Amino acid sequence: MQYPSFSRQRHLEDRHPMSGMTVFTDLDDTLFQTEGKALERASAAPVAGMPALSPAAQGRDGAVLSYHAPDQLVLLQLLRDCTLIPVTGRNRGALDRVTSPMFRDYRITSHGAIIYGPDDRVLPDWQERVCSAAERFGTELHAIADRIQTRVSALELPLRSRVIEDAGLPVYVSLKGEGLDHGLADRLLREAGGATSPEGPWTIHHNGHNAAFLPPYASKADAVAFVMGLKRVEDPAAVFLGIGDSLSDIAFLKQCDFALVPRATQIQEACWQ
Repeated sequence: MQYPSFSRQRHLEDRHPMSGMTVFTDLDDTLFQTEGKALERASAAPVAGMPALSPAAQGRDGAVLSYHAPDQLVLLQLLRDCTLIPVTGRNRGALDRVTSPMFRDYRITSHGAIIYGPDDRVLPDWQERVCSAAERFGTELHAIADRIQTRVSALELPLRSRVIEDAGLPVYVSLKGEGLDHGLADRLLREAGGATSPEGPWTIHHNGHNAAFLPPYASKADAVAFVMGLKRVEDPAAVFLGIGDSLSDIAFLKQCDFALVPRATQIQEACWQ
């Protein structure tokens, strides 16, 4: 049997001139992590010619708090011609302290609650959605944070509960502290607030010494789907890659054409170890 000849170059040239890979990526513990975790990763997977640690994000005081390990730098080199869109639990202030990589397109922050456009403004349609949700949930978010802090103080735990804001709006409740036990965090969060609402379930996200209690409008999957719609208008031939480490990232990864998961992460340990 004879097969028709196939020219890869011809195939690429026939595609829409704007087409390319758009990458929706989580940040912390995906593209970078704390110094201790980065050193552990670098030791397990050294790469010739790459530094053991490379600065990636700063704290409020300007000190480096997060680093790329060598294999993460290799990944970023592979993605250098792609459009990178962060899908992060960080609010805009924390995202602005990320020094590597740089983001110049859409940005999804606060676990999907806020979407910034390339012009650095919250997308108008999304802003209307989140403003309406914040009006309904804002008072409840602050009440939940206060109830958690009262309980934490009574137990004399070194934890802090507060409402995180983004774009001037309350977006989720944060519980943070050294030695935070995930089981305790779940119990405190669920005791302080209902697990469901008429608009959908509240969810809990864990990441190291942090736990977040997310109202229904903080959804990475919904935000990614929204931006995908915009990107497909810009380029009908766009291809989407998702990268994430947490179980809470799975919903947005499933929206993408392909998904990439770092080793030794929540997803990997839950799915194939």
